[in-house]
Amino acid sequence: MMATHSATQPPFSIPDIDLSLLDRIVDKCFEKMRDDYRVNRFFNGNPPTEQTKPLKALVRKVLSGAKVSEHLDVLDDFFTAAFARSNAKPSLVTGNDFAFLLDVIGGQDIQVITPLCMCHSFLLKLGPDDDHYDILLEHLSAAMDELKIGKAMSEQLLDIAASGREGALGRLPPSS
Repeated sequence: MMATHSATQPPFSIPDIDLSLLDRIVDKCFEKMRDDYRVNRFFNGNPPTEQTKPLKALVRKVLSGAKVSEHLDVLDDFFTAAFARSNAKPSLVTGNDFAFLLDVIGGQDIQVITPLCMCHSFLLKLGPDDDHYDILLEHLSAAMDELKIGKAMSEQLLDIAASGREGALGRLPPSS
């Protein structure tokens, strides 16, 4: 397994959240993500229930106050279920394969990408960026609005989701 980052964020905890409500939030948000042409290319063709089961386990673990190092297996399970592809073609060339040339010709600095866990690379190879993460937050907010989640709980869950941006996009510094 790949090395992970030191947890720079304090663990989160929402002990009084109804787990069935949490599952409905995850299902609704995931449905919106899969239906959105701007981000649905990231997901593989596995059935949604197969993809959301490890996501629900991950969200529960995060909200229980567990540190990142305590849920690496759950992270691997989720990234594998949602983003791994069995039909990957290793010879497929993408624009990211030549990103180093921008640095050579004086363009942008090369961004060091640091996966949270081994299977996080399945997502990172697809090149998610801040716009994609904003779409996730948009759909999470809309899902909670549809389910009539209280304002305080919604804000708390959105804050927790927003705090994962750097890690999800592979921008945390590697641990030493």
